[in-house]
Amino acid sequence: MNHTSLARLVRLSLLVGVVAAPPSSATNGMALSGYGPVAASLGGASQAYYNGNFGAVNNPATLSLMDAGGRLEVGANVMHVNAQTWDSGERPVSSTAEWFVMPNISYMAKDGNWSYGIGGFSQGGLGADYGTREFLSRTPLTRAPTGLRDKSQLMIGRLIVPMAVQVSDRLSLGGSVDLVYGRLTVEQSMPIWAMLDMMLPPLRTLGVARLHRLSPRTFGRMLATGLPSYGHMDFQNLDSWGYGGQVGLTFKASDTLTLGASYQLETRLADLEGDAGMQLGSGILHTSIPGKARIDDFQWPATLKIGVAYRASDQLLLVADVKRYYWSDVLDTFKVRYAVDGGGQIDVDMNQKWKDQTVYSIGGEYTFNPDLKLRAGFNYGKNPIPSAYLQHLGEAIAEYHLMLGAGWKVADAGELDLAYTHTFKNTETNSSPLVGLSSSLSQDSLNLIYSHRFGR
Repeated sequence: MNHTSLARLVRLSLLVGVVAAPPSSATNGMALSGYGPVAASLGGASQAYYNGNFGAVNNPATLSLMDAGGRLEVGANVMHVNAQTWDSGERPVSSTAEWFVMPNISYMAKDGNWSYGIGGFSQGGLGADYGTREFLSRTPLTRAPTGLRDKSQLMIGRLIVPMAVQVSDRLSLGGSVDLVYGRLTVEQSMPIWAMLDMMLPPLRTLGVARLHRLSPRTFGRMLATGLPSYGHMDFQNLDSWGYGGQVGLTFKASDTLTLGASYQLETRLADLEGDAGMQLGSGILHTSIPGKARIDDFQWPATLKIGVAYRASDQLLLVADVKRYYWSDVLDTFKVRYAVDGGGQIDVDMNQKWKDQTVYSIGGEYTFNPDLKLRAGFNYGKNPIPSAYLQHLGEAIAEYHLMLGAGWKVADAGELDLAYTHTFKNTETNSSPLVGLSSSLSQDSLNLIYSHRFGR
């Protein structure tokens, strides 16, 4: 691959993996249950064996296990999501955000003991859209329509530059520098009793809300339709850039057993910012308060990953991983800072209280013949969200996943890898008497990548 082609790939990787990556619905908290079709068909296990260019995401040290030469990968993960929400006495309503496409492109190469490359990847996120006509868009108590949307979209994308070195026949070390992009949309109403709960010091079970230096004119606009029965956030495409990184290793303990581990650093994203609006009202009558919204210190968590790969025979490879996502460090509260046009600020800290999450992955690959590999796996991670703070627009409640996949050799230099993941339905209810919504989530995804080898 010449320098001109590589420069074009760098620009395309940035566009596909970071800027154009759409919001996704995650399966282990905000993370996907597996990255790349090889790992995604082996339960998400990825630490101790070569799993293609997605080693840049999973464990950069595994790139040392590739053959000499270059490898280009182009593909996408297509996900279908079935999310529903209901209240006592209401029929379940389904999110219309059902389909998500997460593209990726990458190029990795090995020259001597060194491996390196670049790739654009979708990391994960959340998303749901319940429209403007369901009970979620009605006035509390009277159930009068407001015409305001109930929707969320969150995505995290990365442009990753990894490097790995094969220190010896047994030990490989790797690391990466990541350019990280985050984007968030929130359109959601909050009933007056939830707003009062956050504003009155004796209560504050859902979080804390404060008003700062609001002008009489702003107060007048807030009460233009009388005492409001709800407040509605209308935050569109708040975004920011930042950086992150990862370090990893693989160690060949014997001819049949390989150990692997990596540590992904917590990101350093700048605060998500953008123009926004708030609406206060009762029924379809509401007044808009324009301004600028900022989400303080929204980050992707640090993650510790440990894995093993056992070559049971020439045909059979068995793998297993344990991952620890430190969600509690980054999702304790959701910090909204709203600067009102004309002066004043509204601060809202909404409790999230996510727990750290341990995810278990197991899988097996059987080489049926030189041109065909068959794969299967299983993944489990307990829902990290406490029931008192479950958000129907961020219902990261999936727990059990079953994976199947295959890899086909295409001519001498090509390979096609496919993975199917079924996320079993899980249902949770918000235990707060101020909320009380129930949500369910199930998903199916198809991950497909074509890879082409160079210089062999």
